[in-house]
Amino acid sequence: MYYFDHTATKLINQDILDFYKKQLKENNYNPAAIYTAGIKASESIQAASKKIAEDLNCSIDEIIYTSGATESINTAIKGIAFSPNPKHKRILTSAGEHAATLETLKFLEQKCDYIIDICDLNENGQVDIEQFENYLQKNKYDLITLIHVNNVLGTINPIKEIVKLRDQYQRDLPIHLDSVQALGKILLDLHALKVELISFSLHKIGVPKGIGLLYKAKNTRIEPLIHGGGQQNNLRSGTENPALAVTAAYAINQVTINLPADLDKVRKLKEYLQQSLSKANFNYHFIIDSKQAEVVPHINAILFPDLRAETLLNVLNAENIAVSIGSACSNKKSEQNLVLRNLQLAAKMDKHILRISLSSSNSEQEIDVLVTKIAKALAKYAI
Repeated sequence: MYYFDHTATKLINQDILDFYKKQLKENNYNPAAIYTAGIKASESIQAASKKIAEDLNCSIDEIIYTSGATESINTAIKGIAFSPNPKHKRILTSAGEHAATLETLKFLEQKCDYIIDICDLNENGQVDIEQFENYLQKNKYDLITLIHVNNVLGTINPIKEIVKLRDQYQRDLPIHLDSVQALGKILLDLHALKVELISFSLHKIGVPKGIGLLYKAKNTRIEPLIHGGGQQNNLRSGTENPALAVTAAYAINQVTINLPADLDKVRKLKEYLQQSLSKANFNYHFIIDSKQAEVVPHINAILFPDLRAETLLNVLNAENIAVSIGSACSNKKSEQNLVLRNLQLAAKMDKHILRISLSSSNSEQEIDVLVTKIAKALAKYAI
């Protein structure tokens, strides 16, 4: 397969797979057990947390293991909403969020009488900072929850500016970041971000599915989403998975070490993709101009005005080429991501946007195949 959907999930490389299989064989005991193998399993999770804390610059007790980003996001948002802190019953977010955030906020709005204020996006798909500031001036909030790197457009929200405005108007207001697409794509220093809650999904960096992280700053109080045996300081009950935790730590360490080289290669692959498309004889347009907005090179939203993206995706799929429209979650529902409908494009042009996401595992030869097949599809099916 020619794989250009790394944003949806990163394929597991052989190194990670071998490491995980060894952990499953040797480190699959219950970490709550008090015999030697169980104690070693518990110690391995602590060692994994220490390694993750070192790589992401946070404290070991600020890391919570979850089943994935959806649980992390739910825990962060509902954890604040249901905590014993004073409540304004109001949350500030943006129109560029993932469904995991939007559906959680919808739940709070419908079931808990929360008011959800949604910031518009600018032409680059980032939070409209002027409107964001106006909201902070006019209203009191329990939480700000924003995506860090947009999963459809690749744009990076201006977190430093957002934190600065929070500090200016409501210093004690917690901020939650959906950093699912940030890990492995930009340098992350969690303490330097100066936010209180951050969600991660580790299959996005090639860990087997079923594990995520929630960073919770030490002095931030949240109500746990899952109750039971009191694991993880009563913040997320349930038997931990030592094999996955240790594999997650290994993978985070690898992407941290390799980030400069990987980023350089992906930038060059994006440049090659742009050059190849420019040489092709068809209409296309990159939605985000990387000269005008801070963007990760991995995620590329490309408009093909002459053919619906769903048709193009299906034609490429028949050629064993994997791409996507919107996010993987919106693909499943045959819907475009909300962010595409908020870019003020020409009528129905949001239905013509293909997401091509790159990884350092891709090659120029694969891009040649991709562009050739797109050209053939447009020549045959263009409106």
